[in-house]
Amino acid sequence: MQLWKPNWLGRVVGLWLMGLATIFSIAAVLSGQKEAAKAGEIGYPTETLIFIERHETIGNIVVWGSILFFVGWIYLFLKYKNDIRLDRLALAFLLLLFMIVTISAYTGGQLVYIHGVGTP
Repeated sequence: MQLWKPNWLGRVVGLWLMGLATIFSIAAVLSGQKEAAKAGEIGYPTETLIFIERHETIGNIVVWGSILFFVGWIYLFLKYKNDIRLDRLALAFLLLLFMIVTISAYTGGQLVYIHGVGTP
């Protein structure tokens, strides 16, 4: 929306939301690390352990990507405050992060609903 109506909302709102999302992604990965350790003790089949490892890797990509993107966005925002190209670049990276999060969610859904990970 910010690209079509530039004065609709403050430009820093996206930064605040990305910072909040970064904090929650760190919390999600930390809780996932704890659950992955529990899953290793249960003794799931090899295919399930491969899916867990893939899900963990994608989660790490999301966290580090979010951190790097957030820090880079703050730096570029402070350096080029009124440049609309920065908003377009941020949108492109946000779409990329969105796709990676979607893949992670799909993999996590397969772990729960197909492989029974995390169910009693």
